[in-house]
Amino acid sequence: MHRVAAVLLVFLAACNTDPIAWNDPKAVADAPARARLFIDSIGNARFVTDSTLPVVPPLPPGACVNSLRTARGTTRLYGAWWAVRRDSSAVLYTTVSRDQGKTWETPVPVDTLDVSSRGCNRPPPALATSGDDLHTAYSMIAPEGTGVFFAHFMGSMLHSPVAVIYGERLVATAIAADGDRVAVVYEEPNGTRRQVDVSISLTQGHIFEQHSVASRAIDMATDPSVALDGPYIAVGWTTRRPMDTVGTRVIRTGRIR
Repeated sequence: MHRVAAVLLVFLAACNTDPIAWNDPKAVADAPARARLFIDSIGNARFVTDSTLPVVPPLPPGACVNSLRTARGTTRLYGAWWAVRRDSSAVLYTTVSRDQGKTWETPVPVDTLDVSSRGCNRPPPALATSGDDLHTAYSMIAPEGTGVFFAHFMGSMLHSPVAVIYGERLVATAIAADGDRVAVVYEEPNGTRRQVDVSISLTQGHIFEQHSVASRAIDMATDPSVALDGPYIAVGWTTRRPMDTVGTRVIRTGRIR
C-alpha cells in the first residue's frame, strides 16, 4: 500500500472513539535498570529485567553501531541497524540467523528512501517478533516527509513499508506484536507537547487502523515502550516535570476494543 494512503486511515481512525479502553496510569518506583515491559494474559503489566543476552551480528562498514537492535523469534535471531551513505543519508538493514547466532545471512535493506543528512544522529529502529515474523518500526525523513514507518518480514518476504504517522521531527519508537495485532508506540512527532501515542494494526501491520494517546496531559512523556497479550496492551514512558531531577517510569494498561 502507498504510504500516504495508509497513513490517511490513521487520521480517519483518530476521529472515532478511542480504540483502547484505558486504565489509569501508574507510576513505577522500582523499574530495573535493564528493563522491558511485560503484560500477562489477564492484563497485568510490569517492568521486568531484560536478562536476554543479545547475540550481536557482524556489522559492515558504515553501520551506526549504537542503532543496532536485536530480537529473538521462535527459531530465528534478528538484527537491524542504520548504515550511513556518503551523503549522510542512511539505509535501514536487517539480518537473520537460523542457527542461534553462529552464522548470519547477508543483510537485507528494509528501507532505502531516507533523504536526510543526519548521519548516525537518528533514533534506532524498534523490533518485535511474532513467531518467526519480524516487525520493525522506525522514524526517518522520507521523500514525502518525516514520519514513523513500519516494515514486516514474513519468512524471507519483505512487505512494502507503510507510514504510521507523519510529523515534524524524528522520534523514538517501540513495537509489539501478538498474532494479527501490531502496536507501534512513538513520541508524538507534531506540536510542542511531549506525549506518547499508539497506533494499532489488526492486520499484521498492513494497515494501521486505530490511533490513541497513551500518556497523560500532565506528563512530558518520552522513551516509549509497549507490550501486547491478546487484546491487552501496556504502554510505558518516562515523564519528567519541570521540578523533577529524575524521570519517573509510568505504565498504562488497556484493552483493545
